[in-house]
Amino acid sequence: MARLDDLKRSPLFQQVPEDALREAAQIVTPRTFRPGELVVEQDAEGEALHLITAGVVRVSRISLGSRERVLGDIYAPGVVGETAVLARQDRSASVRALTPVGTLMLHREHFETILRRHPRVLWNLAEMLARRVTFLNDELIAFGLNTEAALAHVFANLHQQRVAAGVPRPQELPLTAADIMARTSSSRETVSRVLKKLEAQRLLRVTPQAVILLDPGALDHVSIEAAEGD
Repeated sequence: MARLDDLKRSPLFQQVPEDALREAAQIVTPRTFRPGELVVEQDAEGEALHLITAGVVRVSRISLGSRERVLGDIYAPGVVGETAVLARQDRSASVRALTPVGTLMLHREHFETILRRHPRVLWNLAEMLARRVTFLNDELIAFGLNTEAALAHVFANLHQQRVAAGVPRPQELPLTAADIMARTSSSRETVSRVLKKLEAQRLLRVTPQAVILLDPGALDHVSIEAAEGD
């Protein structure tokens, strides 16, 4: 019953027939990960996807020059690893548990069978990927403007994820200065300067381990007109 409940919460299995849920429940493999443990590793074979049923994971990619870029966090219920499974290619990024994490692992051959038998799952997958493309487009625009716009985008998106996941105190974003630097590819000096500016506008408050949003809705209206010399 718990496995069926987890599947019903997953964005992949919204509004699918009961028989599809029961079929999936028979073929998924429950997995658990400790904080810091890899769920999937960049450049490894992408033979399975994971439905995140509990906890939070962080997606990152090692680029040229061995520099790590944090791409974002994913809260349960979420999905990771589906791109490599669909494209039959190696993982394009690593996913690491930030908290104790539970997943339901679904191998490619079983996933393909479900997609053929239950078109609604395929439609859900298409919607998920479309939303991801829209988000990436918005992020490219924000990151191309200035660091203030980039941080506002990161904070607003993380807050929305935490609200959707039902996290207590969603306005308290668990981000350190190092986390923000890795997320925006900005220097410590630039991040510090922009955070102080946003604090002065009473949009947030910064602690050593968190960014506390004082007015989450106002992040969408952060001024982005003056480009900063990063």
